[in-house]
Amino acid sequence: MRAERSRDSDCRVEAKLMVKQVHLINPMGNASGGSEWRTLRLFEELSKHCDVQLWSSSEPNPRFSDYPMRRIDLSSKSFPMTGTFIIVGVYHELGPWIDLARPTRTILIYNTSRLDQLQDRLHTLQCFGKPKVEIVFAARWLMDACSLSGPVEMSPIDLQRFAPAACERGDGPNGHFIIGRLSRDNSKKHHPDDVGIYRRLVSEGGSVKIMGGRCLAGELEDVPEVTLLPSGWQEPDVFLKSLDCFFYRTSEKYFEPSGRVVSEAMACGLPVVCHRRGGYSEYIEDRVDGFLFDTDVEAVEILRTLKADPALRKRVGQAARKKLEASLAPAVRDKFLRFYTQ
Repeated sequence: MRAERSRDSDCRVEAKLMVKQVHLINPMGNASGGSEWRTLRLFEELSKHCDVQLWSSSEPNPRFSDYPMRRIDLSSKSFPMTGTFIIVGVYHELGPWIDLARPTRTILIYNTSRLDQLQDRLHTLQCFGKPKVEIVFAARWLMDACSLSGPVEMSPIDLQRFAPAACERGDGPNGHFIIGRLSRDNSKKHHPDDVGIYRRLVSEGGSVKIMGGRCLAGELEDVPEVTLLPSGWQEPDVFLKSLDCFFYRTSEKYFEPSGRVVSEAMACGLPVVCHRRGGYSEYIEDRVDGFLFDTDVEAVEILRTLKADPALRKRVGQAARKKLEASLAPAVRDKFLRFYTQ
C-alpha cells in the first residue's frame, strides 16, 4: 500500500516536471489595446494545458489587476529565464534582460504593420545563440507583406462573453437605430470623414455611440444624439450588445492590422460595416456576414439599408456569429494551443 502511494507520488512529480513552462510577454499598459487582450485570452486558454506566467514589460494597467502578473525588472532579477517565450507584439522594446535569458523556444506574435520593428526584434532575439524565432501572424496580409512564413492566427476571444444579446432590440424599421464603435481614444483611430456620416445618420433619425470617442468632442459634442464615451467606460461586450450595427474605419495615418474589435462585434451577432482598408477584411465576406465599403456614399447607403431592414440586420449578424464560431472552434483553438505548447 505504501509502495503504491509512493509510485502515485512519483507519477505526479514526473507529470509536473513534464508540464511545459510558457511565458507570455507584453507591456500590458493599455486597457483598450488589442495586444493586451490577446495576451490575456492566450493566458486563459494556455493555463488549462501548461504552466504559464504573465509578464509585463512596463507598469501594468490597473484594469488587469485580477490576473497574476509579474513585472519584468532586471535589477531584482525578475524576468523569464527559460522555457517557451511568447512575445506578443513587436512595438515594445524587450530590454537588456533578454540578453541574460535562455529560452528553449521563442515565438513572436506579429500583429502590427511595422516591418522595421519586426526586423529589429528578430535581430535582437536571434543573437547570443538563442533558438530560431518562430512567427505567428495576426493576418495573412502581414505574412505576405514581409515575405516570411508561419501560422496565421485570428486574435482569440471568449465566445461565451462576446455573444449575442439575450433579448433582441425591438426597434422596427422606423425606430431608434443605434450604430457604434469602440477603440482607443486616439484621433488616428477615427477617419475624419466619419463625422459627416454620423451627422447624416442622426439627421435621419438614428443615433451614434462611440466608446473611445472623446477625441471627437470638438466636432460632435454639439449633437445630442451622438454619445462620446472614453475608452474603457464600459465592458466591451456590454457596450456592443447595446448597438444595432458596428461601424469601423480608421484614418489614413493608421492601418488596422487585424481589428480585434471587429471580430468581437461579429461574435456578438452585429452586422459590421467596415472600410475595406483593414486586415479584418480577410475574414468578412461582403454582404454575407458583414459589409465592406470604399466610399462615404457606399457607407451611408449600407447604413440606411440596415436601418430600414431589421431582418437583414438579423440575418447578417447571425452569419457573422457563425463565422466567428467556426474561426474559433475548439478544434481550431486546440491546434494553436498544441503549437504553443509543443
